[in-house]
Amino acid sequence: MRERYCRVCGGWHQLDQWPQNCLPAQNPAQSDLPTPHFVSDNIDIQSMHDGRHYTSKARLRSAYRAAGVIEIGNEKPQPIEQPKTDRTAIRNELRRVHAEYNA
Repeated sequence: MRERYCRVCGGWHQLDQWPQNCLPAQNPAQSDLPTPHFVSDNIDIQSMHDGRHYTSKARLRSAYRAAGVIEIGNEKPQPIEQPKTDRTAIRNELRRVHAEYNA
């Protein structure tokens, strides 16, 4: 028989006869089924542009676009580009400093 160490009680149990009191507590409000991340289109907001109430993000954004308003705060961050190291310039500067020091 295969046994496994129990983190709850610190003992060893057979896999097919695991005690009920050593099973992890289940939250009945949560499901074991995986679900995708879902972003709803519903919103209850008053537009800062025209003062009308909107219940859909898509309608609010289309009203902004029609009026030429630019919505900020939801852009994707741009990746930071590291400048390429100019090894020739570093080498020349080290030679210049070395020559200046020796002179």
